[in-house]
Amino acid sequence: MSKEIYFVDDDKNFLHAMKLIMRKTTFKIKTFSEPLEMLAEIQAGWQGIIVTDLHMPLIDGFEVLDRVKKIDEGIPVIVLTGNGEVENVLKALRSGAYDFLEKPLSKEYLISSANRALEKRQLSIENKTLRLQIKKKSGAKEFIAQASSMLRLKDTLKTIALSDANIMLIGETGAGKEVISNYIHDSSARKDNKFTAINCGAIPENLMDSELFGHEAGAFTGAVSSRKGKFEECHGGTLFLDEVNSMPMSMQVKLLRFLEERVIEKVGSNKLISVDVRVIAASQVPLKQVVDKGGFREDLYYRLNVIPIKIPSLKDRPEDIPLLFKHFLFQFCTQYQRELIDVSQDILNKLIAYDWPGNVRELRNTAERYVITGMLSEDLQVEQNNTDSTYISSFSSPETSSIADKVGLYEKHLIENELTAQGGSVVNTCASLDVPRKTLYDKMKKYDIKPADFKK
Repeated sequence: MSKEIYFVDDDKNFLHAMKLIMRKTTFKIKTFSEPLEMLAEIQAGWQGIIVTDLHMPLIDGFEVLDRVKKIDEGIPVIVLTGNGEVENVLKALRSGAYDFLEKPLSKEYLISSANRALEKRQLSIENKTLRLQIKKKSGAKEFIAQASSMLRLKDTLKTIALSDANIMLIGETGAGKEVISNYIHDSSARKDNKFTAINCGAIPENLMDSELFGHEAGAFTGAVSSRKGKFEECHGGTLFLDEVNSMPMSMQVKLLRFLEERVIEKVGSNKLISVDVRVIAASQVPLKQVVDKGGFREDLYYRLNVIPIKIPSLKDRPEDIPLLFKHFLFQFCTQYQRELIDVSQDILNKLIAYDWPGNVRELRNTAERYVITGMLSEDLQVEQNNTDSTYISSFSSPETSSIADKVGLYEKHLIENELTAQGGSVVNTCASLDVPRKTLYDKMKKYDIKPADFKK
């Protein structure tokens, strides 16, 4: 990281003195007698720090501080004050100044403060990178598991992803059927093309034909222009049909025709359009039961049920509960810009003991509630407090632990969670976290993390 400092002061003799004082240090110095010139040079993400005088004729130090924070609130600003200016010092600190220095400057204190400010800036940037990594990795589509049943399922999904056979997902509500279908897509040769999820139960029957297969202009009232349906939009990719049991009979006929002939026909058109789409279906009730009751075509059922996949419920894989809950905590702490939470074993035990009728979706909602309110659910009756959990601030704060400690604990959890998800594989963890192997080994040594402890 570049050790760059911008000095701002209307006193050119002072600026010259700063150059002389700092010339034998490792800092890269740049001086400005006009604050606007300095402000024009910095932008969001700049990795240096600013030292500004408080009293200047056109723009004072408070205005410089305010404008810098609007560009990037993470840039540390050190304010220079006169002896005894207590009110100004307090005002500067309340406005977000990192530190203040009294004139005449002490070289030792200046260098010490500058080093600490640069360390803060570096950690702030690293922390932002970590947050982006977590945000990138914490979407609802990610497959996170360590239970043996789920790891076997994961291997199965990678195998069937190589084919284009239709798949029927079987699982309780909230068990993660969309996550599984997206994982299949991402593991297939279609991964660079579109994945689309459709809840068949959420589309009105009179709109489903147009929604799935598209329409021509003038096909019905309000159809002012031609429109592609989800099948055509998803050409080359994967289409996930959730709650397919709720699909009306008229649409079942068209879906069956597509599966047999791989063509669609828009509403208001006689033209057949060839479409290459893989179909993954899911039902909230056993589809064979719907067939037996006459609510679903038997021939379509067998077309969709080429490869049936049973998804275990969350209560059948309790070892996944802590991993998923921590994952969701990271996700929502990032989303809501809250302090990151390391939950106590007592709370994790209570989560494991709960039967989770809503499956992973309920666990995710519980984590979101915990981040926002500090409470779990009425069924769990657990309140977050300082004895039950440890907070990891992602930004600088005057708390007892340093920002380096807090970011380190955050980073340690990220590595441990990924090693758990990857079964202790360092190679896979490097790929998943997108870090060089040497970097990962250095960090594992720093945090005393042993990959063997995470192997199955």
